[in-house]
Amino acid sequence: MAQLIEKSLLAGLGMLTLTRDKVVQFVDKLVEEGEVKPEEAPSIVDKLVSRGKEEREELRKLVRDELDKTRFVASRKDVEALSQKIDELAAKVEELAGKKPTKKQAS
Repeated sequence: MAQLIEKSLLAGLGMLTLTRDKVVQFVDKLVEEGEVKPEEAPSIVDKLVSRGKEEREELRKLVRDELDKTRFVASRKDVEALSQKIDELAAKVEELAGKKPTKKQAS
């Protein structure tokens, strides 16, 4: 389920990011308008595409980190079940050691 959520988020982000073709079109328009010199255009395209990739990777890492955090959160029920198992194991250890279990463990 978490993978589906992650893939959905990343697919949505992919639609928002600019492809190399869109960047080229944008920079070409800037060249036509005289905002950018033609000889500068290829390096600007490379920088914008590179920056887009870096930001996508950072965002991907952020999403994965957040999903990983939510995967390992124990519920109250999980904690209570583990507590009960610990009490049972402690009672068995005491029994094997020849001691009587404490009141909490006996219940």
